[in-house]
Amino acid sequence: MTEIKQPEILDLDKIVTAERKVRLAGKEIDVSKIPSRVTLEIAEKTDVLQSGSKESFPVLLDLVVKICKPSFPEITSDWIIDNTSLDQLLKLVDFILKPIKERAEGNGKNVASLNQ
Repeated sequence: MTEIKQPEILDLDKIVTAERKVRLAGKEIDVSKIPSRVTLEIAEKTDVLQSGSKESFPVLLDLVVKICKPSFPEITSDWIIDNTSLDQLLKLVDFILKPIKERAEGNGKNVASLNQ
């Protein structure tokens, strides 16, 4: 008798990230899910982002807008700049990009431990 094998299914809908929200100018913006497209764009633009040049901040702000857009479609770079102080803007960028930074640091540690 032949055994019927059950299909192997990876249900990515079950992977739920921790909820992360930003409150700004009376809006609550969900930044829990960072689209893969944005993560890939960050990887692609790492040199510009790390350069600290005058081109790096508009690129960074554009990435922040792309992360916020699914939750707040009307958001623009101008809206963020008009509704934040410099301290708020810096904290906003840090908060939104924190998961990517942590993952990058974790991957660096994993690579380092493999090389030892």
